[in-house]
Amino acid sequence: MTSLLVNSALFLALVITSICVVTMYLKLKRLDSYQVEYKRVFDQTAEALTSAGEAIRMLNEDGKDVLQRLEQRIAEARTAISALKQTGSEDKEAGSQSATRRNP
Repeated sequence: MTSLLVNSALFLALVITSICVVTMYLKLKRLDSYQVEYKRVFDQTAEALTSAGEAIRMLNEDGKDVLQRLEQRIAEARTAISALKQTGSEDKEAGSQSATRRNP
């Protein structure tokens, strides 16, 4: 009788342990699938960040190119302005010299 009672207790412990092991196995399997999903999401995030980095680098290069072209255009404009000022002052001098020649 004692043996039956002990065997029943041990069998019940074995059933409970088996249920806990199966439950733990299912949880681990689910965590493994979550880990695969997390890895996929992190890979996508890394890819997106790499693309964003490339876009920023391209914007920097384009910005430098635009600034260089703008600097060149500004230099051309300054040259044109100084040429116009010089032409304007020469015209004033020529106009004042012709006016002095007419009024002696």
